[in-house]
Amino acid sequence: MMNKEILDLLIEAIEEQSLFLDEPVDLSKGSDTALYTQDGQLDSLSLITIIADVEKQISSQFGFKLKLANERDLGMEKSPFSTLGAMHAFILDKLQAELKVDAQVA
Repeated sequence: MMNKEILDLLIEAIEEQSLFLDEPVDLSKGSDTALYTQDGQLDSLSLITIIADVEKQISSQFGFKLKLANERDLGMEKSPFSTLGAMHAFILDKLQAELKVDAQVA
């Protein structure tokens, strides 16, 4: 269930940011949609804006703060933000890791 909710949050953030791009992100390729790659339509500012929007929505809807990216993540050779599917999987991994930490602390 959370899988679809996170994907919906991500798609909504991408669509909102697309309004400010010269060429909107075409999500018709689904999880293979290029985002932050040489072929993708996102620049670093757009990517950071999308990440911030998703972090804010996760905090609002699920009640905890999740940091989705740091300099190491942004500079990875195989970017976790290269496609819609990669970014979605990356967010889910971060979310699951955070939930495990919270469960161990509780």
